[in-house]
Amino acid sequence: MKSIFLKTSIILAIAAITFSCKSKEEPEITKPTDPLSGLIKLKEGYAIGAGAKVQIWGKKNFFMGYNQLTVILLDSVNEKDTIKDSHIHFMPVMVMGSGMMMMQHACPVENPDEDAPNGLFKGAVAFVMPTSTAGYWTLGLKVHNHKTNKHGAAGFNITVDNPSSPALSVFTSLAVDAPKLVLSLVSPTTPKVGMNDIEFTLHRKESDMSWPADTTHTFIITPEMPSMGHGSPNNVNPVHIGNGHYKGKVNFTMTGEWKIKVEVQKDGKTISKDANFIINL
Repeated sequence: MKSIFLKTSIILAIAAITFSCKSKEEPEITKPTDPLSGLIKLKEGYAIGAGAKVQIWGKKNFFMGYNQLTVILLDSVNEKDTIKDSHIHFMPVMVMGSGMMMMQHACPVENPDEDAPNGLFKGAVAFVMPTSTAGYWTLGLKVHNHKTNKHGAAGFNITVDNPSSPALSVFTSLAVDAPKLVLSLVSPTTPKVGMNDIEFTLHRKESDMSWPADTTHTFIITPEMPSMGHGSPNNVNPVHIGNGHYKGKVNFTMTGEWKIKVEVQKDGKTISKDANFIINL
């Protein structure tokens, strides 16, 4: 009887040690997060001369407003090889009219950083008007492939949608000789009841082809719920955080449609009250 008990104890001890070692040797494997999750491929083509295949990804099709875009560069010979070191410059152009009456203009852009350790070059384009019978958009990319030290360009015909809720406001300051300004809503993209980050970008039109970031203005935001006739407390006016981006807080006290009125000031003087954005919860 003692012999049987001893054998059973030894077997159980060996099983426990084996299980313990196996648990230590085989930790639970977590799947890596897909960096392109939630994005769709918008355009694909070749940067002729740079030896690179270009992919443009976004959350949805191009639209009038601030478009966050992700660019992937693949070696045009071996497309399994991702290019992670490159200069990329966006060149959006709206073409209006034809022949002697043809006119062109660009819009604000934020070019990606040249170093993309994960192979994702992230930038943005703020399209100032939608595609229409009056004009169409092209999106060009200049590419300097640092791996081969070659330069090239890719070009795409694109359609820019007009969103149901405004995501961008183009206006002219009330000040004398003031430039045209472009105010774009960056976030919230997934608003919730309660306090939300709110972020804008501001650019000024220096010429038809030059739209640099503007860092010299201030904002007063007033959220209102038109259907209920009330606003909300504890909002924080956006302040400049760099590269023409302004960030603050907006408080949504209930679900429904909210209108964000934006008063734009410069040197303490109001220069516009025309900008507003609609946000639905």
